[in-house]
Amino acid sequence: MAKADQSEFKFRKMDTIGAASAEDDGEFLEDCFVKTESYEVLESKEDIRQIVLGRTGSGKSALFEYLKLEYEDRDRVISIEPSELALTYVSNSTVIKYFSDLGVNLDPFYKLLWRHVLTVEVLRKHFESHASNEKKGIWNSLLERFPDQTRKDKNAKQAVQYLREWGEQFWEETEYRVKEITTKIEDKLKDHLKAEVKAQLFKVGASSGADSLLSKEEKTEVISRGQHVVSEAQIQDLSKVHNLLENVLTDRQKYYYVLIDRLDENWVEEKLRYRLIMALLDSVKEISRVSNIKVLVAIRRDLIDRVFRLVREAGFQEEKYQSLYLPLHWSPKKIIEILDKRVDALVARRYQKNKRVTHRDLLPKKIDGKSIIEFITDRAQRPRDVISFFNKCIEVAEGKPRVNVNTLKRAEGEYSRQRLRALADEWHADYPGLLDFVDILKKRPPKFSLEQVKYDDIAELCLNSAIEHPNDSGILREYARNVAEDLVEVNDFKKEMFMVFYRIGLAGLKLETFESASWVDELGQDVSPSEIDDRTGVAVHPTYWRSLGIDTRKRR
Repeated sequence: MAKADQSEFKFRKMDTIGAASAEDDGEFLEDCFVKTESYEVLESKEDIRQIVLGRTGSGKSALFEYLKLEYEDRDRVISIEPSELALTYVSNSTVIKYFSDLGVNLDPFYKLLWRHVLTVEVLRKHFESHASNEKKGIWNSLLERFPDQTRKDKNAKQAVQYLREWGEQFWEETEYRVKEITTKIEDKLKDHLKAEVKAQLFKVGASSGADSLLSKEEKTEVISRGQHVVSEAQIQDLSKVHNLLENVLTDRQKYYYVLIDRLDENWVEEKLRYRLIMALLDSVKEISRVSNIKVLVAIRRDLIDRVFRLVREAGFQEEKYQSLYLPLHWSPKKIIEILDKRVDALVARRYQKNKRVTHRDLLPKKIDGKSIIEFITDRAQRPRDVISFFNKCIEVAEGKPRVNVNTLKRAEGEYSRQRLRALADEWHADYPGLLDFVDILKKRPPKFSLEQVKYDDIAELCLNSAIEHPNDSGILREYARNVAEDLVEVNDFKKEMFMVFYRIGLAGLKLETFESASWVDELGQDVSPSEIDDRTGVAVHPTYWRSLGIDTRKRR
């Protein structure tokens, strides 16, 4: 930065280099977006990878937001928000819950639901510009696609049948359509059971004792008939949806991206959410066989693991989905490119400058014997992290033209505490009370072996957890209670706990003396208990050193 410029620029209290959330980052996202190979894969019409995998802050939503900006003028991007689909209507359905509690597999219905939503959203977008009078115009435009040949063409005939059965009110809001589809299935289920089951059963359908009013034979009959209704609806609908889209989307120049994000939010009760996500992943594979559509789903690695673990049926094979995965990886070079683009944009908005401004103009060259690039990328390995880290630097450097070493250290401490709290929030569903167990790492050196974690320390940790949280759920809480009750060995718990620390990215594990520490990646590669013993090395991630009081002066 030129001397005149440097004396003029000073950090202000309200300065930032962007928002942590891509949805709130409109001020910087378009100008500062860093294109990677992941974006090229996402955009490619030929590439089948469409499940975008990444931890919180890895840039999943930013990819989607930028894709919308790129295709804004062509009006080819459709965003579907799960929270706007009125799926609470499904979870609140007494009939649906009744059959689910009896043991009817409703997954085919959930797939049917997603296919209807995806199909109708694409059709709405496709015919938007054709209809002067929306309701009547779109409907007529659809039917005009199927002239007299419909009588001879079986596929076209099925498409018209689909329109007449489900599509006459497809221009209504998505919430209406979800309710309409659910109601149709409810009616079919009830119609098949009127002769066998009294109406009052549906009144108690939401209770766990609903099936107690049925004999064993009646229950078997109810499950059989219910399963038949659900499966039949799914089988008939699949070919109709595919044929409808193939007959309508004949212009190969009109290509549609359907984006589904925010699946980790509480858009429906948890148990149903996992089943709906599983059904969505299956539906994505099926509907994307239509050549003019690419459905893209953003999902956290831990969430998809949880879905597969809790919903998988006998014979489930995750390998069938792996070809669809697009895991997000960020090299140190790309992380610094993100930082430099945003730093330059921040300074450019303040005044005219005669050259590009980078982190080198605002940060010290070295810190703790490391280059500033290595120091930053050790602690910030995802886009959201580097934005949050530098925003902390700005906060503590208010009124100054640069961030010196002491200021950077203060910012690192605040950033480290923020990241540890965020890590606990991110993994709360699997590991409630995570921070209580993380205490075992406090004041330790950056690297140590498991034999240095003493038996008594683990036993005390488990006992305190069992006493203070006797009824809490979660893998670590339940395991700790078993240790306190002498049902599980202390060393077995120690292995499980450090596997969890590895799984969430808090620590790396060095399994062999001749290897470097291994860190979890977006493909979810795991470590088995049999690979861990007291000789296993542990490396605490530098992001959390300050918040855990890691003593960097200590050596193994």
